[in-house]
Amino acid sequence: MIRAAASLNLDAERARSRTLRLALPQGIAVADLARLVVDARREGMHIEVVTADPPDRLEQVRLSDVNVAVVPVPPAEAAWSVSLGVAGSDRSRHGAFFFDTIRPGRMDREDAVRIWLQAEDDVPGIRDRLTRLRDSSGLAPAQLVTTQSTTVATAEVYATRDLLLCPQEQADQLGLNWQPLGDLHLVRGYDLAATDLADADHIQRSLSAAVGRCLHSIQQGTE
Repeated sequence: MIRAAASLNLDAERARSRTLRLALPQGIAVADLARLVVDARREGMHIEVVTADPPDRLEQVRLSDVNVAVVPVPPAEAAWSVSLGVAGSDRSRHGAFFFDTIRPGRMDREDAVRIWLQAEDDVPGIRDRLTRLRDSSGLAPAQLVTTQSTTVATAEVYATRDLLLCPQEQADQLGLNWQPLGDLHLVRGYDLAATDLADADHIQRSLSAAVGRCLHSIQQGTE
């Protein structure tokens, strides 16, 4: 026990003596990023926050460009989970959303409702499940769209009947009507990847709530 306590103290002291570069998802509100930095200082840590899409965050860890990154993982392995639903401008929609409710008829395929996936959801655990659901629900392939620009997707949702896959917090920030998914339970799962596992353990112990707050605040991606 004495050795374990000494090891923890050594890890904490090492974290305090240097700046940790932490990679987070794109689109987190600046205020939440700033609060994360402040929370870290209160824990005696100095962090520099960078943001990137999922593949880039993994690559940054692999190349040691960052010390720690929040990366997508299967929900069963996740330290943080963010529930997903769909958001649209039609406020008459209530209750759970089912994919077959936007199945196009013969005459309206050109105006079929699309569901937009943000870069943060363009990962196998989310994209592949939605693709299978799209096909089994009789939707056209073009009704599930992946975009690198949440701004573009949001503009389409404002202007049409299209829907944005997102957490409820993001829908509220965008002024959109949010519905949970009725066909399946879908979440973004996150955990930490690091060049040194001691750094990840220290962030998990000291900043778990602050990181979780950031992950729920994700709003708009970059162009």
